[in-house]
Amino acid sequence: MLTQRQDVILRIIIKEHITSANPIASDSIAHQYPEKISSATIRNEMVSLEEQGYIMQPHHSAGRVPSDKGYLYYIQSLAGSAELPLAEQHLIRHQFHQAKKDIDEWGKLAASVLSRTVQNVAVVALPKPIRSKFKHLELISVHETIALLILVIEEAKIKQQMIYLTDEATQATLSDIASKLSAAYTGLTTQEIEKIAIPLTDVEKQIATVVIERMQEENHLDYSEMYIDGIRHFFGQPEFVLPQKLRDIVEIIEAKSFLSAVLIQALIDDGIGIVVGKDNKENAMQDCSVIASKYGIPGHMSGALGVLGPTRMRYERTISAVRCLSTIMNEFLNDLYGQPRGR
Repeated sequence: MLTQRQDVILRIIIKEHITSANPIASDSIAHQYPEKISSATIRNEMVSLEEQGYIMQPHHSAGRVPSDKGYLYYIQSLAGSAELPLAEQHLIRHQFHQAKKDIDEWGKLAASVLSRTVQNVAVVALPKPIRSKFKHLELISVHETIALLILVIEEAKIKQQMIYLTDEATQATLSDIASKLSAAYTGLTTQEIEKIAIPLTDVEKQIATVVIERMQEENHLDYSEMYIDGIRHFFGQPEFVLPQKLRDIVEIIEAKSFLSAVLIQALIDDGIGIVVGKDNKENAMQDCSVIASKYGIPGHMSGALGVLGPTRMRYERTISAVRCLSTIMNEFLNDLYGQPRGR
């Protein structure tokens, strides 16, 4: 537990380091401390903060920088209160009102606006159904024992798969099977489909099994469809001055799999999710932080958006911007799908 004096000193160190990227010395803190205090007293408090793990000495400099623990302490004090200025919120909303009401357009715009607002990398993962629902099935004969399965699930997502049938089937037979399963399964989740007791032939059972498997794949939590903006903001950051380090980070971001994983990691709980420094599972990203939030319609669909940047990022502004964009995307989806507004 920090004393009030230690809290003030830690905040000064964090804010100064975010601005300058340099270690912060006791003299600099003394100039900003709200009341008269000696550098010696500050140094003693800095020793205590270092012993508790909130700050660290990066090299032989007399100054200190925040540790991951220090950043987390600071972030947690901001998470409930940070808001963008109202004028800026209105300007952001105006940009969305000018855009076409299409989830891809809004996702792309959200990434661009978020990146520009925080001057870091922004990621917007498009929403997906929390539980996929069956919409339509088609079966096309390719050979006597081979069929192309075309499965349409909620939100017009299409899954295709070649099936090697256990018995021969004509196109007429396949069309009848598709009609039968569509009539029985439309609007249902995999759990509901599995509970239905209808008589099925061996071929029908085989096709029904594939349908359930493909729907379950869609239910698996990942964010494969996403927009990324602002990779350029990593260039020129002092943390990433080494070309190889910067190259590693850019490659990881462009691969998208890390971003999907880190969004999931950050969003274990509702509200603003945070991953700081060495909590990142990729070694190359351990000088970075992620601030993220879910958006969507509770019980129906869920997307995510977030910011990736150096641990020395402007957390108050970043949390404010993430919260603002999440609210806007919530409202958009609720309007688009006819749900009452609410978070």
